Amino acid sequence: HGPTDPSCFTLIQPHRVSPAAALSSRRQPLRQLALESCTSASAMASTPPVARKVLHELAEHGDVRLDSYYWLRDDSRSDPAVLAHLRAENDYTAALMSDVKHIEDEIFAEIRGRIKEDDTDVPLRRGQYYYYERTLTGKEYVQHCRRLVPTDGHITVFDAMPVGLDAPDEHIVLDENVKAEGHDYYSIGAFKVSPSGRLVAYGEDTNGDEAYTLYVIDAESGEYVGQPLKGVTSDIEWAGDDYLVYITMDSLHRPDKVCLHKLGSDQSNDMCLYHEKDDIFSLGLQASESKQYLFVRSESKSTSFIFHLDISKQKKQLEVLTPRLYGIDTAASHRGNHFYIKRRSEDFYNSELVACPSNNVAEATVLLPHRESVKIQDFQLFENHIAVYERENGLPKITVYGLPASGEALGKLQGGREIDFVDPAYAVEPEESQFHSSIIRFRYSSMKTPPSVFDYDMDSGVSVLKKINTVLGGFDSSNYVSERKWAAASDGTQIPISIIYRKDLVQLDGSDPMLLSGFGSYEVLGCYLY
Repeated sequence: HGPTDPSCFTLIQPHRVSPAAALSSRRQPLRQLALESCTSASAMASTPPVARKVLHELAEHGDVRLDSYYWLRDDSRSDPAVLAHLRAENDYTAALMSDVKHIEDEIFAEIRGRIKEDDTDVPLRRGQYYYYERTLTGKEYVQHCRRLVPTDGHITVFDAMPVGLDAPDEHIVLDENVKAEGHDYYSIGAFKVSPSGRLVAYGEDTNGDEAYTLYVIDAESGEYVGQPLKGVTSDIEWAGDDYLVYITMDSLHRPDKVCLHKLGSDQSNDMCLYHEKDDIFSLGLQASESKQYLFVRSESKSTSFIFHLDISKQKKQLEVLTPRLYGIDTAASHRGNHFYIKRRSEDFYNSELVACPSNNVAEATVLLPHRESVKIQDFQLFENHIAVYERENGLPKITVYGLPASGEALGKLQGGREIDFVDPAYAVEPEESQFHSSIIRFRYSSMKTPPSVFDYDMDSGVSVLKKINTVLGGFDSSNYVSERKWAAASDGTQIPISIIYRKDLVQLDGSDPMLLSGFGSYEVLGCYLY
């Protein structure tokens, strides 16, 4: 791997079972937690079910493949033969694991005992409301809530949603626990508030195939508006208060069409804005931070190109922003009278950041050039700033830059300020922030620091911790030490090693037990999370 994509190893001194998996996926039903375990010789006496063979030919591109187990594919999850085989496998697993069931129950109880079930995430101020999610003790799903913002003052890092008797009343917009009643499986894939705050669009999946049914409700009354849209992905965006843009999938569950829906009309009358017929490409959809444009991105493993839709125009149609060029990968957003584009190619493998006028997309200005040792991963736009998420020496970092007023000429970004982080190894990811403010919100975690949310003032450099996830059961981060060291591979490449240990339990003389894990493929470094 290159200098910005080193393989990563983690040394962990074992101590109790970590609740990390449960804390990082708290929105999934607790019953879905699973435990892998060794089996005893006595349990091996059970006879495993054997799937029958039914020869099936698959012809594609002049080639014929034989698949004896094709009959097990059941996208509808309703074939009696498939369901019977799955039940037999589950019964066999239960029998095989029966003698260690008490251990499974103990570990599950410990993991659950470390989770604060009655909890609220950090409210996000959006328009005239604070929006937030809440979990309740004994419940498996979240409540989507909001409260009125009592004043129209500017957003600061010290901004906090009022609570208590004198605070504006809380309103539960959507309770997933209520919606999930009567369903064996339930998942909300999208929750989008309309620009006016009057309506909410959400995608609902009740069988696990990630083909959502899209509903629109009145945010105050909860009453349904119009008819639901069937078979959509979780990519949905508002195009004003009267239109929704969404993506549907083909028979192979490949996102291939982007459609425009006018509220109150029938889905059969929706306009297809674009159909991606090349089956190596899939479609994605996102809104710009300015909320003035929507971007449709068609991507394969090595190539992506982008269309944009101007929400303000009466005629809703897609226009090409970046062309389809093999080996060129692009991502885009908007501010003022410019589009901002992250562009990666075989030559610029760490990406460059450019900007082009919205009325002349062929004219590009380089804001951040390609650098051999720094990878541009993402960027986030604000009215007066840009925050660039990068990776250097295997560690993520955020650099913020001031931008000239909208309408003024853009040039190479200079004078950036890096946000400081306290741990030697950590993970940081962008959170939704408000475009018309100087406050960037991000999520931070390290091997000893539970997931945390910070607000950072890009003008003053002041950072405020808004929330750190509570870990029950006596966890104290001060008991642990985190370090980062380097080791030379056989070819001389420097490999980062992230180390964590409980300082009162180790000797550091080579006698301590150690858990070693390593992963460095697909540019994924998952070593620094709590």
